[in-house]
Amino acid sequence: MKTNRRSTGLSIAMLCGVLAPILAATFLFASASHAAQQSEDADKKLKSRPLTWSPPNVDSPVRSATSSPPCVLANVLEQAGARTNELVTDLQNFTAQETISYRASDREGLALDGDSEAFNYVVTLQQAQGHPIVEESRKPTRGSSLSPAMTQDTGLPEMVLIFLPEMQSDYEMKCEGAADWEGQRTWVVHFQQRPDKPGRTFSFLVGGDFHPARLKGHAWIAADSGEVVHLEMGLMEGIPAFKLREWYLVIRYVPVKFATHDVTIWLPQIADSYSDFGDHRTIFYHTFTNFNLFWTQTNLKIEKPKDH
Repeated sequence: MKTNRRSTGLSIAMLCGVLAPILAATFLFASASHAAQQSEDADKKLKSRPLTWSPPNVDSPVRSATSSPPCVLANVLEQAGARTNELVTDLQNFTAQETISYRASDREGLALDGDSEAFNYVVTLQQAQGHPIVEESRKPTRGSSLSPAMTQDTGLPEMVLIFLPEMQSDYEMKCEGAADWEGQRTWVVHFQQRPDKPGRTFSFLVGGDFHPARLKGHAWIAADSGEVVHLEMGLMEGIPAFKLREWYLVIRYVPVKFATHDVTIWLPQIADSYSDFGDHRTIFYHTFTNFNLFWTQTNLKIEKPKDH
């Protein structure tokens, strides 16, 4: 149900340097493939989740499997870094159908605003001077509108890039052991911003000013492949400059396969964010379905036609 629209004035974005978003770009796509989709029942279940204040506990250790071999952190991070490098190399563009459900409430839990809208979602990823540059765009589908509230969560596909080899040193990381994640064996890695490193991963945009954030959280990394299959993170401390007390993000990933190339990309299926800001709390649930992956051919060879 729609209520009177009220903008929170808070936007999030991947931050400066190696992960900064760009404003516009033009690409040629050589081919596209329709990836495997979730069932209609699963889609409805994801989109109908109740909007409740239930952020993750990013400080408590994750319960590990009782019988598991020792976790060698260096090996886990090396494998995760290799998979993240492959993501940057292989992923050039993808589209998806996105549903955003949104709820804002006051500090006592009284609803102030809420809505649910659908979008055609497009992400492009390029290399610029050796660094990944990501651009996101949302176009409302018929019957939806691009309201200010729906433009606040950006930078969702880039969060996994904290496991790039050149970014890992920004964080203190430790392995908390093995755990099953939806039937898959994973290593659970806790991470938090190092005190001697600047917060260059993530920032909040408020009133035209960027405010770097220091993050901590857990990553579930597939034991057999090094793919990040689940992320839970939050702020190490609030940002008093604009009265942000708490912020959390949960991302669940699913494998999406190119039909024309032997490449599988793990992309966000759901992304839930929670913020306690000013005099209210906001919750955003993002659901992504109907992925299409695009591959840009850069090594085309043109030959003279053969005589017949």
